[in-house]
Amino acid sequence: MKTPQEKIKKSTRETEMRRAGVNIKHLLIALRGRMDERLRERKITSAQLRLLRELQVTPGISGAKLARACSITPQTAQAMLVRSVKAGWIVRGADKENGRLVTARLTPAGEKLLAYAEQIVREVEADAWAGLSVGELRSLSVVLERVLANLDTECGSRGCMGK
Repeated sequence: MKTPQEKIKKSTRETEMRRAGVNIKHLLIALRGRMDERLRERKITSAQLRLLRELQVTPGISGAKLARACSITPQTAQAMLVRSVKAGWIVRGADKENGRLVTARLTPAGEKLLAYAEQIVREVEADAWAGLSVGELRSLSVVLERVLANLDTECGSRGCMGK
């Protein structure tokens, strides 16, 4: 049987775990909302920005690999790719080694849009993290990486700076 102190301790831990999870969720929603609001004038969403970033890092990637890298369904990736082609941000073509695979690459217009969007992301991040010291940000990153490692995610073992 647990002592009253053990019960309080468990209750406090559960409360704080829930609070942390809710705050992380609200932070992600607020960041994405702010970015989408700022990107709207260029008719791009944060999800499309993620896709363009991945194309910049991995030019010539197939649609299936792009979907996995962006954590979206292949159908969603396809729809986003079609829209990006129509907007002139990317070009698609057959893979040189496997002609059955369709790949995608950024166009100069896509590169320009990505540079503009990256500036907006930096501004939104600066607003979000205003008032926090480098040490506080580092500590937060360490804690979040430990949580990710607990969930055995790719980011937990190496950080997510490249993602």
